[in-house]
Amino acid sequence: MLTKLTHISFLIFVLLMFSCKETPKEKQFVLNGNNLKTLVINYFNGDVKSKKLLKGLFSFSPNSLNELNKILIDSISINNKTFYYLILEHQNPIYNLFAIVDKDLNLILKDESLNGYLNLTIQKNGSRIFAVLDEEFKSKDIIELKRSTFYSVDEYSADIVFRQFTHLKSEMFEANQKFSIISDTTIVTEITTIPVNKINQKDVFHFDVASNKYLSENNYFDSLVFREIRNHKTVVKGLQINDEESINVFYNGENPDRPEKQIITDINDYSITLDANWKRLGTVTISNLVKRKIKGIKYIHSKTGAIIYLSKIASTDSAENYFNEELRNIAKFKSNLRFSEKLVDSNTINRLFEFACPSKKMLMILITPKNTLDEYDEIYQKIIKSFKVKC
Repeated sequence: MLTKLTHISFLIFVLLMFSCKETPKEKQFVLNGNNLKTLVINYFNGDVKSKKLLKGLFSFSPNSLNELNKILIDSISINNKTFYYLILEHQNPIYNLFAIVDKDLNLILKDESLNGYLNLTIQKNGSRIFAVLDEEFKSKDIIELKRSTFYSVDEYSADIVFRQFTHLKSEMFEANQKFSIISDTTIVTEITTIPVNKINQKDVFHFDVASNKYLSENNYFDSLVFREIRNHKTVVKGLQINDEESINVFYNGENPDRPEKQIITDINDYSITLDANWKRLGTVTISNLVKRKIKGIKYIHSKTGAIIYLSKIASTDSAENYFNEELRNIAKFKSNLRFSEKLVDSNTINRLFEFACPSKKMLMILITPKNTLDEYDEIYQKIIKSFKVKC
């Protein structure tokens, strides 16, 4: 009897010992620069868990890490909140990336519109903290360019607030734009050229609350760069990335002229208020006032013969890649708007527009006969103000 009690007591003791032993807790993942870099490398190597954790961070994934020039990861603390920024520099610029995430890997900012060699500095000017990214690259194989982008970073968000070219050098000409004042409300630059036959002056960019950007009425240096590139006649040997279609060539080796690879403009992409005199002619090839033919939708006014062309482009693309003129003016109606000066032809007055929302942009070309301007200009203005990009 005593032996049985002893055995029972021993079994109870063993059960109690195992029941009291705590189950080891799973170690909580704590983000830091090292394991974020590991996640990125594993992502490109096809790791499923890393792809899930970094979902949305990369639009394009290189097939090999061998062509990566740089993976740079560092952190910045703002009001006791830690953010991590990632710079990916690749020999093929469609893989270039600057991104900011928080400690939970929530994506705060992603910019893939970057070229060439990338370098980042963190600056505090006034009450603002800027991540300043400098790019160094070439256009048309021989024109050397540098560009600076200012991202304003706070404890809640990050946004591009300023982007300008800062250096241009061609065979016969060199120009530089240097920052002399950077504050909460103003950025002032000094522009010099060699030889001194272009412009040597200052430009002033004032912070616009509505657009959340530093804007200038002049944009002297960017205008100079675009003009030099446009006027530089040379045979380009390598493929150039300048729009959504050319990305297909770089990324997929695809012919951008294939219909299924073109961006299709659809009436569901936008809304516009037109009276019964406007007739929609459907999808056409646009060749007026553009650098190269693009697809879009055409409207024509049955009484005046005025024409409206509409064409969709990617949100990361720019109207200057399609139009022969620069869009120096800005406004905001139902969508953010950039537009050209009035372009006077022998019989028509033409205007170029870029309407934008976060996920897409729409180009508009308005061609109006000169003899209708006085009577119909107010109507044309109402049409422009009514246009909205649907996101």
